[in-house]
Amino acid sequence: MRVAILSDIHGNLPALEAVLSDLQEVRADLVVVNGDMVNRGPSNREVLERLLDLSASKQRTLAPQGFWFTLGNHDDLLVKWARRDPSLANLYHDPLFEPTAWSVARLPQAHLDWLSTLPFQVAIAELPQRVFGLDKAEGLGESVLIRVTHGSPRHYREGYDEHQAPDTLTQICEDYPARLLVGSHTHRPFMYPLGEALVINSGAVGAPFNGDVRAQYVVVEVGENHVQVDFRQIPYNLQAALQAYYDSGLMEEGGLGADIFYHETRTARSMLMNFWSWAEGRNLPRDWDTWRLYQATHPERFLR
Repeated sequence: MRVAILSDIHGNLPALEAVLSDLQEVRADLVVVNGDMVNRGPSNREVLERLLDLSASKQRTLAPQGFWFTLGNHDDLLVKWARRDPSLANLYHDPLFEPTAWSVARLPQAHLDWLSTLPFQVAIAELPQRVFGLDKAEGLGESVLIRVTHGSPRHYREGYDEHQAPDTLTQICEDYPARLLVGSHTHRPFMYPLGEALVINSGAVGAPFNGDVRAQYVVVEVGENHVQVDFRQIPYNLQAALQAYYDSGLMEEGGLGADIFYHETRTARSMLMNFWSWAEGRNLPRDWDTWRLYQATHPERFLR
């Protein structure tokens, strides 16, 4: 069985289109879109419409067994924001979250309703091979071939990467067994063998954080006696993606947060959390003056 897992599109339509074009050569049986389709980038509605059209298509030329989706933390953020969830009360007036308000205002209610129905994880049973959408921390009750979650089965912000303690990965594998556990969220490709299991991070389509601006995703092929992992890096029209920040109005209306996301896309480096921690460590407000000071202090992070 060949499964393509792509994630963290973040409203980057040119990157998504490049990956979809590449999928024509991959010939995957199944495609899992592993969360964070929206927010950060400017083309959220267009990305969702493209994916929904593909998943509804009866031709299924890209994936004979169809498209499946999981809920990412940014997808959930937009749903909660639209509902004015009280858990986000401290974010509604934070300048770093102006792009979130902008994104929500441009999505139809039907898209927000669809995002709210997405499962926390997608599991593929081993024998016979069947696909299930499951809630958080839910087992399957039978042997699992591939378990896909935006983060981990425990939380969508618990990503698999080189910063995760091996003991943590071991515990996850014991609690949620599968031949392959595939996550995303950290925007960096990763692979770690753990006994008979293999832990993988798909990387990011629309906003990689490993210094490689190409759209990145993973294809896994699992047979009775073999596992093959193909991390793919697809060139795309980055300039078109950056121009869309301006053409859409996101740069003008999204304020500081939009500027940070723009530079993340341009450089393929994480900016938001680094800036956030840097500002807090110096007891500085997260505003434009502090952002400009951060840029002056760390010019190497803004080089291509």
